[in-house]
Amino acid sequence: MLLALVLPLANCGFFFSDEKGKSYVVKGRRYHVLTAAKGFREKGLASWYGEPFHGRRTASGEVYDMDKLSAAHKTLPLNTWVEVRNLDNNRTMTVRINDRGPFVPGRIIDLSRAAAKELGVYGPGVAKVQLKAITGRRAQQLAAVERANQGLPLLVLAEPGRQAGSGGTKPAPSAGDGGADDLGPGL
Repeated sequence: MLLALVLPLANCGFFFSDEKGKSYVVKGRRYHVLTAAKGFREKGLASWYGEPFHGRRTASGEVYDMDKLSAAHKTLPLNTWVEVRNLDNNRTMTVRINDRGPFVPGRIIDLSRAAAKELGVYGPGVAKVQLKAITGRRAQQLAAVERANQGLPLLVLAEPGRQAGSGGTKPAPSAGDGGADDLGPGL
């Protein structure tokens, strides 16, 4: 029965960062982290980052791997899933925010090199994009898929009226990716 509560809590920050609502300062400017991503949309320039951040810790504590799909955003809560659409070529993909940045005027998101290649941002270096936060059940499914792909055990959701392990369980969805850093440890 306890497991039936676990998956819904995953999207509430139970398993993720507790930094929601906090603020931080970079280059003399204070940034306030949003308390929730629901309904978030934004248009602006995307850029990408690779070296020298590859292998360093991201704001979420993960090690940045520029060859995995991830992104950095200044104010979205860490572990928020966003749909990114390149407005120049109409390519769309979903990435998880696991870092802070970009701290270059006029840019709204920094993509990992892998994400930049998929979206067609890698060659030109920047592109006009539209962001849309993914929340609720879809975000929970994406998180479960990512955990499954990292070799972590899947959470099991018990059907109503049944206890976990009694033959009435459903596995969480499976398959995903992640990693990123613009400032280094803890930002």
